Amino acid sequence: MEPDERIVNYMKERNTYAKTVACVLAVQLFALAVYFLLYALIAESAFYSESEEIAKFVMIIISSIIAVWLCIMNFMTVVRARKVYITKPDSIAIRDAKDTVRLAYDTARPVLIFKITYSLVLLTVSGIVYIIIQIFTEDQNIGQLFGRIACAVIAAVCILAAYPSIDRISCYRALLGETHELYIDRGHNPLMAYVLAFASPLTICVWYALRYYGPRQDIAWIVFPASALICLAVTFLVSWNRQDV
Repeated sequence: MEPDERIVNYMKERNTYAKTVACVLAVQLFALAVYFLLYALIAESAFYSESEEIAKFVMIIISSIIAVWLCIMNFMTVVRARKVYITKPDSIAIRDAKDTVRLAYDTARPVLIFKITYSLVLLTVSGIVYIIIQIFTEDQNIGQLFGRIACAVIAAVCILAAYPSIDRISCYRALLGETHELYIDRGHNPLMAYVLAFASPLTICVWYALRYYGPRQDIAWIVFPASALICLAVTFLVSWNRQDV
């Protein structure tokens, strides 16, 4: 029995969107690797002492531009989620195609689990790579930077492989009634997604600037809890205003 066209369209849209989200998350990690690489140029004394302050200023500007570009890319990705939501099949279409979906799930599940497994193994290997780089690098600070670059790149590769597979399994289980959600069925409230789309790149950029270029590098971590509180406050206030309208 052929599955309903709505089921097929939904799974195609969701799979495409999952790959897009994976690419976006991977790009965030690649950008983080670029941040560390930019600072490594200064840490390795690639600039003359007279031009080091100018170099730091240029690095911060470049990092800010990358963060703004990531915000735009995240925003466009969240907007695209609406296209997945409107293709969601109804309960009748899901019930009629249940046998076909079960067969497809049983066929695809071993491959999907294999991709997730080797991604987790590769993620574990990144920690080993970090330790090895630390051992064989004379300068500990440089070793930490290149170790973090390696971890960020490997984590990006893991996300590219694992996230679409995880989402695919979640989609199958939802269609089969094993879970009670189909992607963004929980009210379709993208507010938090929009807030995170802007907050994540900007928070990482601010942390990076304070951690490596600021006068108080030891308290740069405070950016993350502060950003989380601001995001929660903005989300709450906007939701509250919407309820009053």
